[in-house]
Amino acid sequence: MQNILKFNRARNCLRYLIKKFKIEEMYIPYYLCDVIRHTLFEEGCKPLFYHIDDDFLPVQKFPEDSFILYPNYFGVFGENVDKLAEIYPKLIADNAHAFFDEPKGFACFNSGVKFGLGENAYLMFGKNLPEQKDYEDLKEKLNTNFLKLHQKYSSINLLKINTDTKKYPFCYPLLVSAVGEADKIVKHLENQGYTIYRYWNNLPVNFNEYKFYSRLIPIPVAR
Repeated sequence: MQNILKFNRARNCLRYLIKKFKIEEMYIPYYLCDVIRHTLFEEGCKPLFYHIDDDFLPVQKFPEDSFILYPNYFGVFGENVDKLAEIYPKLIADNAHAFFDEPKGFACFNSGVKFGLGENAYLMFGKNLPEQKDYEDLKEKLNTNFLKLHQKYSSINLLKINTDTKKYPFCYPLLVSAVGEADKIVKHLENQGYTIYRYWNNLPVNFNEYKFYSRLIPIPVAR
């Protein structure tokens, strides 16, 4: 089997994994794009949902031989991928928000669409990335913009974001203390030309993840 396979969309990387390894069930987080859940259903793979804590880590332990999908949320929680990959041999890293991150785990897939790189999604086994030398300017722009946003908002951001290593994320996640404050910031950003989406669908109010839906502002980095 090749170490790097190319598809047009990240969801098709996941389809391939399910078919290739005959995956009958997979752990996925509640806080996730609907496309992933729908893809599992369409391929006859049962989703087993899990919650995440304030550091975006699963709150539960999984059976060691389970297939576990973990998204590198917003492209800034690669350290979480590292931690989980050390524990679970069948961890699947969803790097849709982290196109340039080194692959970790049993398998890893990314998506070029969100970074303006066309319909280029890569499914990777092992630690090799596709050739990226043509993307150095974009990577530098992502890291620079990310650090500027962190400098501007870190004093009000309730999330702990590690800036010790370079990051090339899809967006800067800003979690504030109240919905009204979030709405005010979103309006201000939209007036500056940003397009802001709330991730992802609404969740029950009693879920820990509800605050991410209602009070987290994903500010695009590549603009």
